[in-house]
Amino acid sequence: MLRVAIVEDMQNHALKLTEFLNKYAGEKGENLQITHFQNALNFLEPYTAAYDIVFMDIKMPHMDGMEAARLLREKDESVVLVFVTTMAQYAIRGYEVNAFDFILKPVEYDALVMKMNRIMKKIMNNRDRIMQITTREGIVVLKVRDISYVEVYNHLLIFHTESGNYEANGQLSALEKENEFADFIRPSPSHLVNCSHVLKIGQYELNVAGDSVPISRRKRKETLEKLARVLGGK
Repeated sequence: MLRVAIVEDMQNHALKLTEFLNKYAGEKGENLQITHFQNALNFLEPYTAAYDIVFMDIKMPHMDGMEAARLLREKDESVVLVFVTTMAQYAIRGYEVNAFDFILKPVEYDALVMKMNRIMKKIMNNRDRIMQITTREGIVVLKVRDISYVEVYNHLLIFHTESGNYEANGQLSALEKENEFADFIRPSPSHLVNCSHVLKIGQYELNVAGDSVPISRRKRKETLEKLARVLGGK
């Protein structure tokens, strides 16, 4: 599941881009969850780093795309940002906000395919990100996607993976802020869970890779909402 945001005030342009993206997804066997925002304010106000790709119009009311992109980067440094605009001279300034690319309006399907092929390659590379942790036995290299959850126990972080569990020093709150952990949720003060490893959702617990992880009452609503966004639920 790839999560895509289209920030575009013109409904016809948003519909056409959505149509082309769905066509691309069908041809490539991908699954896209596309959300349309009619202005940058509605997009940024609840933003929680829940998207893989953001298609951003530059000329919009209330807040233009360049200003919105700067604010976006304060919240999310890694999301793939693509400007969609009639004004190539402004889109070229995308380096200022680390934009990945730009597409000229009116969007043509063949041009979008070329851009999406590059975008998909970048996203797949990002998903193979690794991290190093220092255990008592030495340095261990983990793929973030292979971590089912992290818990705090006896002032240590325990990384649960299919290949085993690893203990290291650290703080869960610091780990949660890393971009690599954008698809993780914090169902309780002592747990950070990889959404893709959640097998079952109970009233106050999650089945994560066969283990039971508690959901605190205070975190329940937030946990269920983020699971729905990440996993494509309603």
